[in-house]
Amino acid sequence: MMPKLFNFTRLLRKYSCEFELLRPSSGGEYVGGYWRALEKPEPETRTGAVVPMSQKRIQDSGGTYTERDCQLYVPAPLPDALEGAKVQYRGNLYEPVQDADWTEYADVCVYVLKWVSKFGESEESTDGYRGGDEKGSGL
Repeated sequence: MMPKLFNFTRLLRKYSCEFELLRPSSGGEYVGGYWRALEKPEPETRTGAVVPMSQKRIQDSGGTYTERDCQLYVPAPLPDALEGAKVQYRGNLYEPVQDADWTEYADVCVYVLKWVSKFGESEESTDGYRGGDEKGSGL
């Protein structure tokens, strides 16, 4: 096996912090036109380096990314991270929207985290990650 071209282990260890990975529940139902998960998923505590999105990347994105979005650096891929999972970090909820698996060349995977909301901020949500009323409120 060829050695990795880049070694980020020390940097990841230095800047890593804990975050919660919330996977979607397996079942649910529609209530008032909104999807409701039958059970709240158990959060998985993981570690990785959560880094703010650079101003250049925000500018080059043409409005796709904002200052609230982040990048997540982890030593190994997060299984099914782009399949409806959410990341909770420092009271904010993010959705992984893009990944870059560099494990062939380096010991790091990078995910773009799109800011969703402050965790627990809204009672409108019906996706199983935050609370909601029985009827589901709309805009």
